[in-house]
Amino acid sequence: MTTTTQTGKVYLTVVDQWLDTIPASDSEDFKEFAEATTSIIEIWVYAGIVGYTGSFNDLSRWVKMKFKKLDRRGILNSEISALHSDIQELRMAITSGEIKGSDGAARLASLEKELRSHIETSERFNKTTDKRGLILAGADRVIRELTNIFKDDPQFAEPIDNAMNAVWAKVYSELTQN
Repeated sequence: MTTTTQTGKVYLTVVDQWLDTIPASDSEDFKEFAEATTSIIEIWVYAGIVGYTGSFNDLSRWVKMKFKKLDRRGILNSEISALHSDIQELRMAITSGEIKGSDGAARLASLEKELRSHIETSERFNKTTDKRGLILAGADRVIRELTNIFKDDPQFAEPIDNAMNAVWAKVYSELTQN
């Protein structure tokens, strides 16, 4: 979808148009964050804090179009499936006598150890991702509620905006250190 403004500027996406309306420093910070972060949920939460009001789907498409993201979870899950399949095939080969029991046992133990390691990594990855997403979603909700409460009181607008940015920066820096 392309959009043309009254000034004649053409935007390929709603997100590009939004990025052009916010301060240049916020726009650059957001782009750097979007490039470095693998979670579209975290990118969406950050965009909301910087003032994005567009749809999640528009933002998701923009991220996919602009930045190549590695699907670590998908890769890890496919490796787990492949290891599980290899273990099953090795067990059948040992049972049928194609591979000696002693040779097969050592290879089987090695594959099972690798499979357990992959499963532990996957569980740790999921817990970390879930924790970060929940914390960021909670922070986003609090910020949105504060904004709605004080939206009609201009004397609080700037202090609340500054406080929200400080809280966001602190929460995110704590999450990225873990």
